[in-house]
Amino acid sequence: MRARPVLTSIATLLLASVPAVAEARTLTVEEAVQLALDNNPVLQSGAARVRGDEASAKSVRSRMLPSIHVTDEFQHWDSPFSINFGQPFTVRDQNTNTFTAAVDQPLLQLLYGSHDLSARSRTAEASGAALEAARAELRAQVETYFVQVFEARALEQIAKASEEELGEQVTIAEARLKAGVLTQADVLRVQVSAANAKEQEIQAHGQGEVARANLLGRIGLPIQDRSVDFAPPTQLLAQARAALPSGDAAERIALQQRPEVKQRNLEAESAHENERARMYALLPDIDAEGAFIRTDGSIFNPANAAFVGVKAQWAIWEWGASNYTRKAAEAQADSAHFNAEDQKRRVAIEVASDLAQATSAAAAVDVARQTITSAEEAYRVTKAALQAGTATTTDLLDAQAALTQARLNLTRAEYEDALSRVTLRRGLGTR
Repeated sequence: MRARPVLTSIATLLLASVPAVAEARTLTVEEAVQLALDNNPVLQSGAARVRGDEASAKSVRSRMLPSIHVTDEFQHWDSPFSINFGQPFTVRDQNTNTFTAAVDQPLLQLLYGSHDLSARSRTAEASGAALEAARAELRAQVETYFVQVFEARALEQIAKASEEELGEQVTIAEARLKAGVLTQADVLRVQVSAANAKEQEIQAHGQGEVARANLLGRIGLPIQDRSVDFAPPTQLLAQARAALPSGDAAERIALQQRPEVKQRNLEAESAHENERARMYALLPDIDAEGAFIRTDGSIFNPANAAFVGVKAQWAIWEWGASNYTRKAAEAQADSAHFNAEDQKRRVAIEVASDLAQATSAAAAVDVARQTITSAEEAYRVTKAALQAGTATTTDLLDAQAALTQARLNLTRAEYEDALSRVTLRRGLGTR
């Protein structure tokens, strides 16, 4: 009776030491995309860059407002300063203190500051567009690997079904060999076909594992995590049936929606504003200023004094440094403009290529659907003919191979159609 509590304690300790099994979960496409967007370090870096550019723009805007400076200077001299007018007269104590509160408002520099602010703001917006481009690219990658996972699974199932059918044919062929109806060569041909189906199954399984590893890596989950499964991408497959836009419409949509185009345009605008800012920087600095000064310990200065005024400063000779800076900004603006034009051409070419591939993929699906109907009928007729003794094993194997290939072609065509639509939506900038 005393041993029972001890056994209970040991069992409790053993159960506590067993590692917890990860809870299984099934991710949809959108859930996988959201996990990828939340965990991707490149996107986190881009978001930090956007925050930095926005803070830089706010810094420029703040410098355009009046600045207030406060200083307080205490001095302890070696001795008081006195003047002898028949008797000593102290004009400065041994300890003096000067307090100054000054206000400075740039005037002419507001022209420079306004364009500098506009340039920094455009840069921040361009960083935001670059972040959106990275998000769109990551989304397309996740959707692509998602489809590839299920494409590999479908191909593996087709190969496995073919292997099972051929396994039955092997059994039948071996029985007919014993009956003297077939030769050993006929049995070997059936066995080779079954082995080929097994090889196709292994290849498809390997492709699925590669796609799964890539998908988990993009999501940010451990690649060896077997507790995660994925829901069929029914929505992505359904989108493959949507009508395709015309070439002109596709190019127009892409130029309006693609964040890369927006990014390059904003960079060009930023460079142009920076060029204008550098041009206004050649003008003199003119500031309105005012100050209050409190002086203690010296009778040569009034205790309280204040003034307002205008301060002008102009570097009339600096070996052309500011002018060369303006020329550099002008060249950078030209470069940014050409980059924007090049980006538009690249997008137009990319969209035309993506649209052509999507059109071809859709046509391949139609052809594959027609072919599989013929292959199924040919296999049915050949199998019946073999049973009736009017067809050979070779005929059946050829029909079986044609049917399996037709099924594989249809599956590949359907999933390639879905993949082409993912690529096309990325090219159009519509997610």
